[in-house]
Amino acid sequence: MKESVLDVLMFLLDSCSEEGALDDEDRDELTGQLTSMGFAEGQIDHAFDWLQSLAEDADADADDSPTWSDRALRTFSPTEQYRLSLEAQGFLMTLAQNPMIDKPSLERVMDRAMALDVDAIDLEDIKWITMMVLYNRPGSAHLYAYMEELAQPEAMRRLQ
Repeated sequence: MKESVLDVLMFLLDSCSEEGALDDEDRDELTGQLTSMGFAEGQIDHAFDWLQSLAEDADADADDSPTWSDRALRTFSPTEQYRLSLEAQGFLMTLAQNPMIDKPSLERVMDRAMALDVDAIDLEDIKWITMMVLYNRPGSAHLYAYMEELAQPEAMRRLQ
C-alpha cells in the first residue's frame, strides 16, 4: 500500500463525514488507528495540519477573497504542471469550464494540492482533494455530492 499523506487524508475525510467535526479526543483516537495501520507520525501530523489549514481557509472572511472575472482563464504554473498529471489538469479545467466549481474553490484545490508533500498528483488524488475542499466549503454540499459521483470512473467517461 502506498502510504502517503493523501491516504491519511482520505481516511480522515471518511471519518469526518461519518462523525462530523473532530475534537481532540477524536484526533487522538484517529491518530492511534492510523499509527496501528502503519502510517508514520509525520504523515499523520501533516494531514491534520493540512485539514486545519483547509478549515481555517473555509472560515476566512469572504471580503478577503479576490474578485474573479467570469472571463478569467486559469493557467497552471510550471510547478503545478510538473506536479499535476495531465489527467488531473484536464479534470480541473473541465470542472472550471462547466462551471461545476467556482474560481475561489478551484484556487483552494490548487493550494491544497501544492501543500501536499508529493511529487506527483494524479487524477484520483485531485478528485479526493477537490472533495475535501468542497466538504469544508460552506454551501457546497450539492457540489460535494456531485464530486462523490464523479469519483466513480464511469461518471468521468460520461462527462467527457
